[in-house]
Amino acid sequence: MTYISYVIQTENGPVFDHEKFHLEHTLSAATFHDVTKNEIVKWADRKSKELPKGQRLTVLNFFTFENEIK
Repeated sequence: MTYISYVIQTENGPVFDHEKFHLEHTLSAATFHDVTKNEIVKWADRKSKELPKGQRLTVLNFFTFENEIK
């Protein structure tokens, strides 16, 4: 599971939010961080395309953990 904290810049000021999603992987721990960063960039690109014109997304933080938080 990967948790992302981000802010969307709007005309009325920043909107802080977060999301979590499953990141499928079969790699070793040594290469996992690089893969996670690449997936975060892809996620941010997709999310940015969904935003209304004039809004910007900035990823503040992300981390990956083994067990899902309920």
